Amino acid sequence: MIEAEVGEYERREIDAQVNRILRDLGNPEPPIRLAEVRKLLNLDLRYYKSTDPGLLDELSHRFRLFARKTIPDVGKYLSEALTKSKLTAFWVPASMRILLDETVPEPKHRWIESHEISHSVIGWHKDFLLGDNNVTLDPTCHATIEAEANYGAGRLLFMTDRFATEARDLRPNFETVKRLAKRYDNSIVSTFWRLIESRDPEQAMFGVVSSHPRFPEIGAHDGPMAWRYFIRSPAFKSSFSNIEPEMAFSFVKAHATNRTRGPVFEVTDVLTDARGEGWEFRIECFSTTRAVLTLGVASNRRAAVFGG
Repeated sequence: MIEAEVGEYERREIDAQVNRILRDLGNPEPPIRLAEVRKLLNLDLRYYKSTDPGLLDELSHRFRLFARKTIPDVGKYLSEALTKSKLTAFWVPASMRILLDETVPEPKHRWIESHEISHSVIGWHKDFLLGDNNVTLDPTCHATIEAEANYGAGRLLFMTDRFATEARDLRPNFETVKRLAKRYDNSIVSTFWRLIESRDPEQAMFGVVSSHPRFPEIGAHDGPMAWRYFIRSPAFKSSFSNIEPEMAFSFVKAHATNRTRGPVFEVTDVLTDARGEGWEFRIECFSTTRAVLTLGVASNRRAAVFGG
């Protein structure tokens, strides 16, 4: 999946909300403490089981209060929505409550919680939460709303531009990812993603989150392809717009070793940019045992060879 783009206006508005939160918390040192953010915003966090009938009763009641309308069998529809969408968390505006599926692995909680916090502070998201017109039900609209919440979550967890400033003083590799993940108390995957997107807009970098070519159960997911996410820096999007996710994943297939945890491989390979020029990329791959992460960083432009 390639995440939807977030517009410049929306970025500025979301940044303003995140900056206000950090300012009201006294501009703390990393890591940001989400319990303090929830307290500031008067948000409550609860855990739920999707099979709990009490959850559906509460959601049905809150839905009617918030929507101010009665829908027959709303509980049944909510149950089906939870099952089909595979929701791991959601925000209930009427009660200012975040509900998080307790069966989700603990390392994912922090990102999911911050994603829902973002929904709560992005002013226009409440209007879309229970929308039932052709605009709010459009898949593209939904993807944009989720991308905006992801953007807000990243800006909050990585404390706006602070992470990028610190990352620029370090080499773009997995040692840096692990070091900054520990400092900001975030997952390896979210730190990997943030490093690519924000460290240096002018350096071409790409990332692939995928399964392991030799051990498909590592990183297995419900998507149709072996790769799950394709992440690109601004410079990569601009200069290597010709590179599709399948091409990036081909490096993983070509170089994967039998290692299943930690470093999987590190090589230098060549990508051709949209202008037809060859570039050497340092490509390294790392397995968390839940996902395989591949990082490609442009290093040198290949000199053109002319015949005599």
